[in-house]
Amino acid sequence: MKRDYYEVLGVPRDADLQQIKKAYRKLARQHHPDVAVDDPDGEEKFKEATEAYEVLGDPQKRDAYDTYGHDGLRRGAGGAGGFDFDGFPGFGDLFENLFGGAFGGGPFGAAQQRGPARGDDLAIEVGLTLEEAAFGMEKEITFTAQGVCPTCEGAGTAEASSVKTCPECAGRGQVRTVRRTILGQFIQAGVCARCSGTGHIIEKPCTECRGAGRRLAERKVTVQIPAGIDEGQRIRVSGKGGAGERGARSGDLYVRIRVAPHELFERHGDDIFTGVDLTMVQAALGATLTVPTLDGEEEVEFAAGTQPGEVKVLHNKGVQRLNGHGRGDQAITVRVIVPRDLDEKHRRLLEDFDDAVGAEHYAERPEGVLHKLRTFFTG
Repeated sequence: MKRDYYEVLGVPRDADLQQIKKAYRKLARQHHPDVAVDDPDGEEKFKEATEAYEVLGDPQKRDAYDTYGHDGLRRGAGGAGGFDFDGFPGFGDLFENLFGGAFGGGPFGAAQQRGPARGDDLAIEVGLTLEEAAFGMEKEITFTAQGVCPTCEGAGTAEASSVKTCPECAGRGQVRTVRRTILGQFIQAGVCARCSGTGHIIEKPCTECRGAGRRLAERKVTVQIPAGIDEGQRIRVSGKGGAGERGARSGDLYVRIRVAPHELFERHGDDIFTGVDLTMVQAALGATLTVPTLDGEEEVEFAAGTQPGEVKVLHNKGVQRLNGHGRGDQAITVRVIVPRDLDEKHRRLLEDFDDAVGAEHYAERPEGVLHKLRTFFTG
């Protein structure tokens, strides 16, 4: 005895069409013979659910079923006992939504033509000096990658007449196989093995690239390095990666930046740091020294009483801000050097000086080292 169709689909008797469709999709996905291969009752459950949906999904058949039950259908109000997939409303669309490419690329095998393959994306590292990263530049880089075959110019053959429509798939790039089951006829589709989905074959392929339209070669690409780029950042150069097959789009080139350590400067973000040596006399009396910057040497004045560790800031002497305006700063840390190996005369001079200078001259001022460092980092 047949079960109630509402019970089969697991929906209430007042369910709307959307609820009925949703319930059927769930059951069809679960019990389809190509999915439930380990369930001996899967095929029968699938047929039962499909029969229930054919009736409840059709307003006229559902009305007859609600009024007379299974007898009403057998009286000619819509025979559900011998349903036919070819006339089943919405069957192809339903299976496309349910299974996608699970049965050969789509409903009844709607596989897509592959076509020539896109080129590979490539990643390479480029070394820069601090100055190159700070100010930007054009840099020519050389690497080995797939390039367009110079012999056939990417066509895969020197003779255009040798490109023929694939006889296996008639140019569609896919082949179809008919399967007959108890549920009806299924057509599965897959990529044509003979032409690899391109729809064409080359009878006389290029001897240089063997029909691929590309081969390994040394490549040279000029890359625009933006000012302010930093260690580990990447630049994407569209279309400069590996060449595609037979005219297909090239891949992209990703350039990863490495910045070499500098002998004088240390970079932190857009700011650079360096040090300068003052003798104890220069620090005490003040001095003007030549200090290296990214722009070249510059005269910098150090005030009398400069303390060890004090920071002198040169504004806008750092690195160009990436994709922005202005530059960072240069911070100069003072190192005070003390004389060594003094002879007796020099020792007496320093001792006399120490006796003459009171302790008040060594007292730390409010704007001392910690204050200046705090001011620099907080702005």
